[in-house]
Amino acid sequence: MQKNQFTPSACRWILLGCCLTPPSLASIQAQNVNGNAAAQTEIAVKQGVIEGKVFDSSDHEPMIGVTVAIEGTTNAVTTDIDGHFELPVRKECNIVLSFIGYKKTIIRFTGSNHADFARIMMKSEAQSIKDVVVTGVYRRKKESFTGSSATFKGDELKSVGAQNVLQSLKTLDPSFKIMDNALSGSNPNKMPDVEIRGKSSVAGLKEEYGSDPNQPLFILDGFETTLETVMNLNMNRVASVTLLKDAASTAIYGSKAANGVVVIETKAPVKGKLQISYKGDYSLDFADLSDYNLMNSREKLEFEKLAGVYKDNTNDPFNQIKLDNLYNSRLRDIEQGVDTYWLSVPLRTGFTHKHNVYAEGGEGNVRYGLGLNFGQVNGVMKGSDRQTLGGNLDLIYRTGKFQFSNKLSIDYLETNNPTVSFSEYAYANPYYRKYGADGKISKYLYYPEEGLNDNPVSNPLWNAHLNNYDKGQRFGFTNNFIAEWFATDDLRVRGKFGITKYDDTQDKRLSPEHTDFDDQEATQKGLFQHSLQKYLYYEGDLSATYGKLIAEKHQINAVLGFNFSNTTSKTNGYSATGFTDDQFDAPSFANNYPTGGKPSYSESIKHASSFYLNGGYAYDNRYLLDFNLRNDGASMFGTDNRFRTTWSVGLGWNIHNEEWMQENGIFQMLKLRASVGNPGNQNFSAYQAYTTYMFNSLMTNVFGTGVIINSLGNNDLAWQETINYNVGADITTLGNRLNLTLDYYIKNTDPLLAIITTPGSMGVTSEALNAGKQKTNGWEANIKFSPIYMPHERINWNISLSATHSKSKYANIGNAFSALNESGKTGLHNTTRYYDGGSPTAIWAVRSAGIDPATGKELFIKRDGTYSFTYDASDEVVCGDTEPDVEGLLGTTFYYKGFSFSCFFRYQYGGQLFNSSLFDKVENIGTADIYNNQDRRALYDRWSINNRNAQFKGISMVQKTDKSSRFVMDENTLTCESINLGYEFPLNIAKKFGMQALSVQANMNDIFRWSTVKAERGIDYPFARTISFSIGATF
Repeated sequence: MQKNQFTPSACRWILLGCCLTPPSLASIQAQNVNGNAAAQTEIAVKQGVIEGKVFDSSDHEPMIGVTVAIEGTTNAVTTDIDGHFELPVRKECNIVLSFIGYKKTIIRFTGSNHADFARIMMKSEAQSIKDVVVTGVYRRKKESFTGSSATFKGDELKSVGAQNVLQSLKTLDPSFKIMDNALSGSNPNKMPDVEIRGKSSVAGLKEEYGSDPNQPLFILDGFETTLETVMNLNMNRVASVTLLKDAASTAIYGSKAANGVVVIETKAPVKGKLQISYKGDYSLDFADLSDYNLMNSREKLEFEKLAGVYKDNTNDPFNQIKLDNLYNSRLRDIEQGVDTYWLSVPLRTGFTHKHNVYAEGGEGNVRYGLGLNFGQVNGVMKGSDRQTLGGNLDLIYRTGKFQFSNKLSIDYLETNNPTVSFSEYAYANPYYRKYGADGKISKYLYYPEEGLNDNPVSNPLWNAHLNNYDKGQRFGFTNNFIAEWFATDDLRVRGKFGITKYDDTQDKRLSPEHTDFDDQEATQKGLFQHSLQKYLYYEGDLSATYGKLIAEKHQINAVLGFNFSNTTSKTNGYSATGFTDDQFDAPSFANNYPTGGKPSYSESIKHASSFYLNGGYAYDNRYLLDFNLRNDGASMFGTDNRFRTTWSVGLGWNIHNEEWMQENGIFQMLKLRASVGNPGNQNFSAYQAYTTYMFNSLMTNVFGTGVIINSLGNNDLAWQETINYNVGADITTLGNRLNLTLDYYIKNTDPLLAIITTPGSMGVTSEALNAGKQKTNGWEANIKFSPIYMPHERINWNISLSATHSKSKYANIGNAFSALNESGKTGLHNTTRYYDGGSPTAIWAVRSAGIDPATGKELFIKRDGTYSFTYDASDEVVCGDTEPDVEGLLGTTFYYKGFSFSCFFRYQYGGQLFNSSLFDKVENIGTADIYNNQDRRALYDRWSINNRNAQFKGISMVQKTDKSSRFVMDENTLTCESINLGYEFPLNIAKKFGMQALSVQANMNDIFRWSTVKAERGIDYPFARTISFSIGATF
């Protein structure tokens, strides 16, 4: 073995430099004892402890989980997520660094002048990929992991957008979907619906479940957290995010993981002298109104004339004169140039700014970090904003074989929502003036003359300018404590305890001068609504982790643990009415409760506990085995089914590590993997299995207050269980230039847990039952090619393409959902049905042959294939499916030294959409809707004698249109989700400004969207396009 050689002269200069330089800055370079130039180190002096970081030589990324040991002893540690380690030493020795798939690195420690190893490069034996899977319970090199997962660093998330973690994940991985909300658009205070690999529960019943049963599990720093916490999380704190998708990767979380798991790790403080860093994000949001196609004033007046608005049906000559005068008055205003664009009235350019300051450092055995963050998100609608203020304190203390870490975060949130929906402005006719003749806001845009059978048209500006509000406040904290005992080189014991507590207040107020109260008595005018939620969650975990490499070929990993959690939520509220003045908004000014109203109170408590075992075995880094076994208990299921066992098994084969494959050197990675398991789902109501009662104040007498049954219990209510199959391949070739990941999966959920409507004779409206099953199958493909790949020179160009497909269907449902199916047939917009063989995303409607050119009537196709002009809901069939045949992302990234550029497009092909804009704003325009502005197609594309080949029926205020395939359209879309430009200034330039690092970047998100369907989106709140700018500085 060749050892490092130092001349006496060199040693003297090194010693002199160490004496004259502060410990945290002193550094030298040493060469690996085996002469490998890839194992270079920058060494900082610190008595009694070797401290440093380990990096992958191929791409200079930090390596997690590397074993750093003193040769010939059991004294060893492992590197953390930043590649950092600290190893106590007392004398001269050899330091051995080992990791599966990498060449063993040995560095000689000679004493006082070589104490800290600041930068160590490890070279891969097969140039394997550097990805590490962080599950929140254990960490594993992806090469030796059999599960399906995707990991993204914090910088990657920031490079595609600065909105929030979820929006960035959507752009980076097609299996992570944020469902478009056509109503809420870009409302900053609306929580999104999120899915990984489609649905595993009954669709469309979110309100009945009490939560979204298809939402994935979120883990933050090893502790379970909520969707809203992740939405509010400062992106500058994020170190990495890992998506766990199949049973092998998610089963460690047992009965909570059927929908996938999102694991988020925040940054740990860096040891050394005090560093202060600042990150600022600034963005402008512009409302996207490109999907609106409303009439102008002249078109709307003409449409009303053709519809007969200005013709008196009673043949009363006096009323006809009034209608003629009304028409002429509006026409005169139009000729004078009145054409109000109401859509722009409630809008603004939303300016958002977020700031994060973080101070970190530490000496000896202590590391610390203190952060402050502030964010002000101003939405594109006036009166909508979201303000966050928070602080976090991170502490890490290590002594001997023990390490203690604590993360405390305190957060304050304040929200404001518009009290007038965007749809009210969209309804306003363009021939109305915003202000009255006196220049003031008028209460009504139109008030009918006596004798005319019209309703007054309220002015949305009037209601918006009143003393109304819809606001919320939340204050809470999260404290996560972890204690670790490194008992031996191979065994680690870890205890965790986390607590989250917050109070959430919501207040909504409508002025007594609001037009909704014009017909109310004085004692019923105005409205104040108040609710207060007190939330408490705590979680504890105790685990032992064992890992050992035997005879350089047998890698064994095991985790044994126990976990418990409790969630308590208490909500109380009340409503008050009878306000006398717009400015007197305190609830004490109210006169009474609303009719039949009284204060409300609800309480929800969930208990859960589990025992879990995870094991992994790798032989010569070629043949891989992972298994999980977990027993869960939860209070929300029937007394006869409180506990449930989940399991998973994963197999993998690293073909590239076979000798016969290494000879050709074609593949840097060629891994086949397969897994099966049965994770479950706990996203359900706390008391769904219980018979609950409700006090009835109308039945109060001397014997007490009467009660009535609120919901029926079910002692046999079983856990919803999903059998998850996955096969996949990971391929890297062409010298790491080409990366390909393929997955095919099947998810069988059996039994489903559903809320079933019960007959009225039972005295309750619904009951929780296990009904039927759901099967989902799909595939994912991700490919990345690097035409230019020079990581050592920091020059790289990547082109990426991803695609995903997923389809689901029900089975063994029978008649369990017959009541929902029947009510859906009569519902005007309900196109979801629950039948065996049916898809959760299928669109049900009656087939249409189009509009008969001769009569202008719609011609329907019955189930037996015959034609009829009569609509019959029993002829409903599947006319489309909102789930696309394929969707994914196309992107490119380019890095040159400190410069970076990226661009990502999302595409969707093959799905269908029920076009509600055509259904509601072209047809189905009755006497109540005719006074609202409508889609321009209602004027130009309707049947008439001169336009017999039209797609839509003739203009009428009395014809009713039912759900038919005429409104089901093929939807193909292309969206530019992200464009990014960034630059990291060289160190010498940053130092000129007194900084250690300086970087800037600019993003554009959702800049354009092309679709084959012209339909309104953002009904209650418009969508937005975003341009943002970020700056980062470290002092």
